Amino acid sequence: MKKTPLTLALVATVLTLSGTMASAQLSRTEVKAQLAAAQASGELAALDSEDSGSAYLASHFRSTESRKEVKADVKEARTDGTLNALDGSDSGSFYLSRHQVLDAPRAEVKAQLEAAEKNGTLNRLYGEDSGSFALSANRHPAAARPAVASN
Repeated sequence: MKKTPLTLALVATVLTLSGTMASAQLSRTEVKAQLAAAQASGELAALDSEDSGSAYLASHFRSTESRKEVKADVKEARTDGTLNALDGSDSGSFYLSRHQVLDAPRAEVKAQLEAAEKNGTLNRLYGEDSGSFALSANRHPAAARPAVASN
């Protein structure tokens, strides 16, 4: 199998997830330029690698808390039992079901679920990266970032 069609398919997926294709039509030349920029920066390979982009995303995350604050939070979580609550065989489902406070009416939640199913955003959270790419793409408004960042 040729690598170019696979790479272009990956770029199309990235553009679709970023919402760019829905808001603006890019020319073939623009898509190729973004692909070249993503390949040159290493971003394309980073998001398609064995760790599903986790290392790339982690290296671009900057905490706003001091080390002292983080250590205090960890100590508090260890003391109250929440530190390992999400590590169990149920991935924390039991803990979350007992401690999550929902204030939205059931009808509103069902309407949001139906809308997410229709517009395709629900399925973005499933797949090899467990939604990491979709969640990281939502950190900044789509209009403020290019379809494929070039660093």
